[in-house]
Amino acid sequence: MAQALLTAAALEVGYARALFAPIDLRIHSGELVCLLGRNGAGKTTLVRTLLGLLPSFGGRLKSNPTLRRAYLAQRANLDELYPMSARDVVRMGTLRGISFLRPSPKALGAVEEVLSRFQLEELASRRYRDLSEGQKQRVLLARVIVAAPEFAVLDEPTSAMDRLAEQSAYAGLDALRTTEGAAVLLVTHDLALARDRADRILFLDDVERRVHVGLPAEIFASRAFKARYGLSVNGADDV
Repeated sequence: MAQALLTAAALEVGYARALFAPIDLRIHSGELVCLLGRNGAGKTTLVRTLLGLLPSFGGRLKSNPTLRRAYLAQRANLDELYPMSARDVVRMGTLRGISFLRPSPKALGAVEEVLSRFQLEELASRRYRDLSEGQKQRVLLARVIVAAPEFAVLDEPTSAMDRLAEQSAYAGLDALRTTEGAAVLLVTHDLALARDRADRILFLDDVERRVHVGLPAEIFASRAFKARYGLSVNGADDV
C-alpha cells in the first residue's frame, strides 16, 4: 500500500466557525485527488488548512515535518514589476539550499528539461510579465514540477491554457506522481476530468456541510453530488 503522506483525523476547518463536519482523510503518495465544490463552498479554506497555512478548529493533522510541499494558487502572488524572465521563474523551484545566482549544474539541467517538456523554450528568455495568462500558467506549473514536491496542491492550474497545453500539463503531473511518487491535490471545476482521471474525490457539500471522500464512481453516483450540480438522480451519469 502507498505511504500516507498526510493524515487528517476529525479535522475541523474554518474561520469564525467550523465550515464542515469533522473530516477523516488520508492522502497517499502517487495519488491524484480532485477537490470539487461549488464557488464559496470552502475549498480554499480546506486547502490552506491541509497545507498548514491556517490553524484547524479541532482534530488532528499529521504529516512528516520535512514533507516537501508546493502550492499553486489560482491567482499566484508573483510580483510582476520585477523583471524576471520565464526561465528565472521556473528556476525559483530549485531554490532549496541553492544560491539563485549560482545554481548547480543538476538544477540547471532540471530547469531546461522542464522548459522543454512544457514547450517553453521560445518563451524562456521573455519577461514573465509580458506573457499571456495561459503562458504564465505553464511557467508557474513548470516551477512546481521542477521543485519535485512530495505533496502538490494546484488550484485550477490549467484554466487559461489551450487544449494542447492542458494535455502537456497533465502529462507532467502524471510523471510527477509516477516517477517521483508525489501526491497531487487538484482543485477543479472540470467534472469530466475529475471523473476520468482522479484516484479519489473530495466533494465539499455546502448544503449538508460535509466533505464526502470516495472513488469517482461513488461520488458521482451520490444523491448529494447530483443535487448540488443539478444532475438527475435517476438519469444518466454523463457530465
